[in-house]
Amino acid sequence: MFNYIIKRFKKIVIRILVLMFFLTFSLMAFLYLNYKLGGKYPNPDYVYTYIDNNKTDTYLNENNTNFLKENDIWAIRLDKNGEVIESFNKPREVKNKFEITDVAGFTRYYLADYPVFTYIVGDSLLVFAYPKNSLDKLPFNYYNYKNLIFNLWIFALFLILFLLFVYIFYRIDMRNIFKNILPFQKGIDELFEDDYEKLDESGELRDLALSINKANEKYNNLKKSQSKWIRGVSHDVRTPLAKISWELNKENKNDLDTKNIQDQVLKISNILEGLNLTLSLANIDKESFKADNPLKIIRKLIVDKLNENPGRQIIFENKLENQDLRIKMDPTLFYRMNENILKNSLIYTDGKIKLTLSAYEDKIIITILDEGPGISEDIIKKISKEDLTNVTRHGLGIFIAKQIAKLHDGKFIIENKNPGLKVSFIFDLVN
Repeated sequence: MFNYIIKRFKKIVIRILVLMFFLTFSLMAFLYLNYKLGGKYPNPDYVYTYIDNNKTDTYLNENNTNFLKENDIWAIRLDKNGEVIESFNKPREVKNKFEITDVAGFTRYYLADYPVFTYIVGDSLLVFAYPKNSLDKLPFNYYNYKNLIFNLWIFALFLILFLLFVYIFYRIDMRNIFKNILPFQKGIDELFEDDYEKLDESGELRDLALSINKANEKYNNLKKSQSKWIRGVSHDVRTPLAKISWELNKENKNDLDTKNIQDQVLKISNILEGLNLTLSLANIDKESFKADNPLKIIRKLIVDKLNENPGRQIIFENKLENQDLRIKMDPTLFYRMNENILKNSLIYTDGKIKLTLSAYEDKIIITILDEGPGISEDIIKKISKEDLTNVTRHGLGIFIAKQIAKLHDGKFIIENKNPGLKVSFIFDLVN
């Protein structure tokens, strides 16, 4: 959710920055164009100063005319009668004698559409003319107060519109944020309720929706698993307790079958031990697992079981080309996982038991195959669904083995081979 809010905030900031950039760009473009256009031609006062400083007996001497030519300016000098007494590049359409009204006109406005600037030099008038459409002459020497106020209002209006757009964008984004977040707030409030409605897993908050839906799914699975555990343990403990109770209720205490009672107590003890182990698996930190060689653990297991069952035959087939392959594991749990399957085969079958260790690509495969009658497909289905009702005889040990394999990020496969039960574990190799 924090990433989503940051993204939305970034969008708001980006929009504000875009508006500010547009405003700044427009202002800079305006100033740049004014600078470029204004810098193309020299200032008339600068031109006059240059001409006046470099005059000889005439103003439009060779040096000054070269300067005027470089700057694309033509010039004339009029005497007090309005006659042209000096000129440089004067166009043909410009007269050689001007009336006082002509002088007043081009001093204020234009001369034959040329922007001209006049300077008094002694008893004569020096006129500089710039190219047509180069400079504009302002026909006034004042500024309208109402225009000033109007321009200030325009600026204020532009600023208000800018801030208004920023506020509108802010409100739109905040509304979208709350619109998108409210379903998640409701989903979190109802996360552990039976009427939880699955969140839509699309849009910008897809990851958050997936996480919340997954949390609800895990919770429901946990409730179902707990319910199955309770039913399974209740049923499995009820039978040996009933047998113990039946023995203890015998009138003649000398007829008590203490061996039977001990067996039933042992069953209850094994069930509770398995239950405790299964519950503890959920709290194990996989980060503590280390890369280790499974071959030495398999060999130790086979030796231990042969010593406990000297009359049985356990065939170990090692197909590994590299004897130093490693997987990330907890050695104790890994031993218990394989022991549960091998122990079941030793208890419930009489024939040979074959344990095979092989590798394929980047995986290692452990297979345990016995020659017994197998187990019912119903039990196999219950183990795959993690339903432990009525599976005490084989299923609890197998289920614990499956849970340990899952904890090691491995695959668990169980199948009847007719005859025999085949259990396979598949794990990823590590370097």
